[in-house]
Amino acid sequence: MLLHFISDLIRNPELQRQFSRDPEDTMRRAGLSEPQREALHKGQLEPVMKHLRAELASLELFAVVWVKAVVQVGSTQPGLAAPGSTLALQVLGDFFTTGAFAVVKLEGADLPAVTRSVENPGQRGSVLSCTLDVPANTPMGVYDVVVVNPDGHYGVLPKAFRVE
Repeated sequence: MLLHFISDLIRNPELQRQFSRDPEDTMRRAGLSEPQREALHKGQLEPVMKHLRAELASLELFAVVWVKAVVQVGSTQPGLAAPGSTLALQVLGDFFTTGAFAVVKLEGADLPAVTRSVENPGQRGSVLSCTLDVPANTPMGVYDVVVVNPDGHYGVLPKAFRVE
């Protein structure tokens, strides 16, 4: 509630006017608790931050998204290989970190790639460049692509790579 109220107050001129005229009533109508209203009314940053921290800590979304970014695999280039080949593979996605690695997986057949570099580590628009060896006896099929960060967090793009 407090986070939304502050956000709205920053962006909404009408709410700013209401708050200037009657701050207590404006905060009460927004559903703020008495301690939250008191902290805002005093205008001291630390008490307001204490309430914001408590509010954010109670949100599951905060713990999942803001504390640990979700590794996402978006695509591979190329998306096809022949048995017995070695290729330069790029995996594009979000939040790959330095030390991440890729595995091309099909039930019973894992093809680990050797990481060469990670561009934009820990950011959206990460690119994992690696070398993939596809042994001659690799089963043909459609494989998932998995990227694993050193901390164990990973992302999977199902059916993203073909061996034929």
